Amino acid sequence: MHKDNFRKILYSDQKPKILVVGDIILDKYIWGAVDRISPEAPVQVVNVQRENIALGGATNVAHNLAVIGCDVVMLGVIGDDDHGRLLKLELAAKSVRLDGVLIDRQRPTTTKTRVVAGNQQVVRIDHEVAENISQEIENQISGYLKKHIEEFDLIILSDYKKGVLTDNIILDVLNLAKSHHVKTLVDPKRQDFAIYSGATVIKPNLKEAEIAARRKLKTKDDAIEAIKEIQQNYNAESVILTRGKDGMIVIDKDSVEVIPVTAREVFDVTGAGDTVIAYLGLLIASGYSYVEAAKIANVAAGIAVSRVGTTTVTKEEVYHQLEEMTSGSKKILSPCEISSLLPSVRHNKKIVFTNGCFDILHRGHITYLNQAKALGDILVVGLNSDESVRRLKGPRRPINSAEDRAQVLAALSCIDLIVPFSEDTPINLIWQVRPDVFVKGGDYTLETLPEAPIVEMLGGEVV
Repeated sequence: MHKDNFRKILYSDQKPKILVVGDIILDKYIWGAVDRISPEAPVQVVNVQRENIALGGATNVAHNLAVIGCDVVMLGVIGDDDHGRLLKLELAAKSVRLDGVLIDRQRPTTTKTRVVAGNQQVVRIDHEVAENISQEIENQISGYLKKHIEEFDLIILSDYKKGVLTDNIILDVLNLAKSHHVKTLVDPKRQDFAIYSGATVIKPNLKEAEIAARRKLKTKDDAIEAIKEIQQNYNAESVILTRGKDGMIVIDKDSVEVIPVTAREVFDVTGAGDTVIAYLGLLIASGYSYVEAAKIANVAAGIAVSRVGTTTVTKEEVYHQLEEMTSGSKKILSPCEISSLLPSVRHNKKIVFTNGCFDILHRGHITYLNQAKALGDILVVGLNSDESVRRLKGPRRPINSAEDRAQVLAALSCIDLIVPFSEDTPINLIWQVRPDVFVKGGDYTLETLPEAPIVEMLGGEVV
């Protein structure tokens, strides 16, 4: 089942290295209120209350990839302007590498400014030049590709029709990738898919597939026939068609897989396509089959559309959705999830916390954990990641991976919640859990426990 396979990525210390090539866009939002008409012209006057920015276009794909644990490089173009500098700061803050971000002094940074009042968009202001980039910039992008191509596990072409993905750039990417055995994933915007010939995976949505097929795809069979043609005509290993409320269809070699949608409610589809591309990128770069990758990306998309606004979806959220779909068990949580969950269950409940590596679980551990549970109502166990176990116990440890250790602990009825953490001590996790009781067995004393002062400062007891 793909839940069990995905668990390997959830706990992996390896980061697939992915290059995103495409249009860099800055989204700006100005929020305000309208209470009068201008005396200068028959237009609304917006009283500005707040402003914020977001990564748009290909940079939102890069951001999504960084959130789910990829080593991401953005390759694209900005202008020599304040918007470009602001965008670079935002990318760096999101852990997206900037060594592929080139400056073109002949064009502005593509920026879309939306003025919103009363939950309605009043006007959008675009700063952009959508014509193709110059030969000089093309040469710089091609030079970067030739120099760094072998460093990447996968390349994503993210086209928003703002001039970066010219014919020459697309052909350079696909040819260089093929000659160096690097997989490519294309989010297409061209009407003619011939330019994408030789791509590993092409991922159109229904409208894009209809344009490429030059006909309406009214039924599932129509869609299957069309993407089979795309796969054969353009020599793709796989075509993954996203169909909105109807889920996905995957052509993988000679097989066809129809994947139903997983979202329970759809509030906002903004950014869901970028979520799909990011998860496909992560999973394909990690060696998963195209069908397996699409199934998990479909779950991520279902989470994305159940929220309002552009959003990122973490690996932990996807895993727990998969777990809920298959077993209903939700014992293993991320630090972020535990801090969100506990306030709702803390009322009149005593939270007990303990932590450890639990590498080779034995009878003493079971006794200790049962005794810890007896001290309160909810037992939360912090579990050291593989990397932190290696730092604490040496290069030959752990014997069992974090995913296996977590699953074994989850089978114990005395444990309510398990939270893997990557630091050497659980101090940060204790700040989030805020336990009433902190249990640490063995030969530890209050003086040798760095966690003890934090627990006591938070009003808890150390046992």
